[in-house]
Amino acid sequence: MESIIKKITHPYAYELRQARLDAAIITKKPMIERPFYYENIENNEQYYDIYGCIGWPTAVSEKDEGRPGYLAIVAVIKDAQPIEEPIFRLLAEAESKNIPTLLNHTISMREKYGYGLQPTLLASWWGDPDRFITTIARFNERYKGKELAISPTVDLYESTCFDDYARSMQSLISKDIEVKRFKFSGLEILKSRLREFKRDEPAVMAVGGLVHTLLLSTEWMDQHSSNCFVIDN
Repeated sequence: MESIIKKITHPYAYELRQARLDAAIITKKPMIERPFYYENIENNEQYYDIYGCIGWPTAVSEKDEGRPGYLAIVAVIKDAQPIEEPIFRLLAEAESKNIPTLLNHTISMREKYGYGLQPTLLASWWGDPDRFITTIARFNERYKGKELAISPTVDLYESTCFDDYARSMQSLISKDIEVKRFKFSGLEILKSRLREFKRDEPAVMAVGGLVHTLLLSTEWMDQHSSNCFVIDN
């Protein structure tokens, strides 16, 4: 599948990055904007970064066959807000109760949204890496060198993780905030699941976990170590 994302790099990327590092040191800011970004060739929208997330299907029981697992591609929109207060764009989503089907969707989705343009772009998806390990391992045998990796979302192993993820999601779309900071792009699965709002909902675990992680870690910016630089008083 042909990608609809292209990478835009500043012609003087090294010099720009160094200038931003110097400014960050002076202002004592721990994060800096990268000297590159991504552009959607279909609508010319620009993104600081693009991420994939996954929420696994819920458990099967005698009375319940479980809710489907959920996948999404989410971007951080460039220049929509101050860079520390991101606005997120839902670019794509899919769901299935079948694990191989979910995994196949990750491959087609990452190819469409720029996988390979940058070493870190969609190289790892955010979610629970401890589920369906054997199935993922067998799946990855088909993609040597391009295996699907899953990174744990922040606070995943805390008993309150679903509450934390739901609250982070609500902080972006709540009725009592002036600027809504999550755009659904006309896609309906996540929106529908948020309306239903069942506990441990895979869509909320996926996207809520992703935005919770991004809001706490500012992954779309680069971090510098002040220990590497010395400024005379």
